[in-house]
Amino acid sequence: MFRLFSTFLGPLLLASGCGGVEPGATTGQASLDPSTGDPSTGTSTTTTTGPGDTAPTTSTSTTTTTSESTGVGPTTADTEATKFDLGAGETQGETEGGCPVAPNDASITGTVYAPNQVIPVSGALVYATDTQPEGIPDAVYCTECVQLACETQFTLTKPDGSFDLAVPAGSKYVVVQKGQFMRVTEVQLAAGVNPLPVEVTSLPDHRDAANGLYIPNIALGLGSYDRLEDALGKLGLADTLIDPGSYSETLVEGTQQFDMWDNGGDGLYTTVGSVGELVLDYDKLSKYHVLFMPCSSDPYLSEFLSDLGKDNLRKWVAAGGKFYVSDWSNEYLSAAFDQYQTFYQDMDFGGPDLYSPYDSLGTVLDPDLLAWLEALPPALKDINPLNGGFGHPVISALPQIETVDNWSGVAATPPVLVDDGMGGQIDVGHKTWIEGPGDGYNAPSTPPNPLTITGHYGCGKIMFTTYHMAEASDSYIGLTPQELVLLYLILEIGVCQEAFEPPPPPR
Repeated sequence: MFRLFSTFLGPLLLASGCGGVEPGATTGQASLDPSTGDPSTGTSTTTTTGPGDTAPTTSTSTTTTTSESTGVGPTTADTEATKFDLGAGETQGETEGGCPVAPNDASITGTVYAPNQVIPVSGALVYATDTQPEGIPDAVYCTECVQLACETQFTLTKPDGSFDLAVPAGSKYVVVQKGQFMRVTEVQLAAGVNPLPVEVTSLPDHRDAANGLYIPNIALGLGSYDRLEDALGKLGLADTLIDPGSYSETLVEGTQQFDMWDNGGDGLYTTVGSVGELVLDYDKLSKYHVLFMPCSSDPYLSEFLSDLGKDNLRKWVAAGGKFYVSDWSNEYLSAAFDQYQTFYQDMDFGGPDLYSPYDSLGTVLDPDLLAWLEALPPALKDINPLNGGFGHPVISALPQIETVDNWSGVAATPPVLVDDGMGGQIDVGHKTWIEGPGDGYNAPSTPPNPLTITGHYGCGKIMFTTYHMAEASDSYIGLTPQELVLLYLILEIGVCQEAFEPPPPPR
């Protein structure tokens, strides 16, 4: 039996639910087939193989690629799917392809939550192993796909975050992982059903390698227009202070599990330096897995446009870094990755920063994101009861979702073709997660424009949203729809992938 999954792995094991199979629909043990792949769809000249018989995988820090050419057109790297053979898991007490299958006389059940222990996580990998797994490296690394141990039993959480996995009884390390978020807990499993508490199944809110807790190292370019620091706090990566009288929820400085670098933040919080300093110092940059550049007036653009800044940023992303940019910070993205997208220009003032923001009723295109949004509890779909009863979008008409404060517009996401290692080409350009109409002036209302996009560059990813990462510039209680999308992408963008050679820089 062959299934497709999108995987997002630390140095030992992980899978997330993309690639055409409902997360949580498949459990089992890995076969011994040694091949790996990254199938996807697209149009042009030569392609790597599609669905086929390959083994479950882990990630490594290598940059080799393997694929078979079929000569039917280029694939796209956007589906991030890795092939799994899970047939052995349905036979107990026998062997499959030389892999011993232990009898499963126990099971573990539970729900995987985000670090705040409130938001369910779809497509998280849950597995039980006799051997303590390696942790997440404490610096940028390549999450490339390699073969898993054949006896590993695992499952992916359903869109509501729930899971049920049959395992042998005894002392086990239970691992819950999504991207660079990973929790390892040693437990004693009795025969029969073992419900796991939220303290075991939630993604961690801080890094403590000695106790099996791992989160990505995050650098946040602190701007003055987009309160991403509050959103990260609400996700569980900092404490927040809630004032029900003013309907605000703000970061408690000093509790954050991420570093803030100045990007025009007007001294709102203490920073460790400027993003200009960061991009010019690769040793500092390489200590991070993720760099967020929310809306700003680009005070350090000259550093990003310098040859050293561009080289460092490309080198870091190619090594596995995740570069997430929103609206007015688009120039930071274009500095090093101009061939991936083009932007509409402001009709009155020129340039890609639009001076008349617009709201857009977008359409969710990714089926797994859509399934997760549909499965969210009602209290997460509507935060208005916490904020005086009105004023914020609600999730009530999926696949449509309201995005607020779009300050830019993506005009095009052209194919970005690179060598697939087998004599063909693969498109590593942007995948569109959400699309929607522009304002009809600076950005056309039809056809719909990309609002949320991600592309591959080497072993890393670049991401862009035309709207604020957090809604507007004010504080409020809870997470809005676009912040929930942000959470999904933070967890999803680290999916393991083949490290194709990056495209050459544009001339």
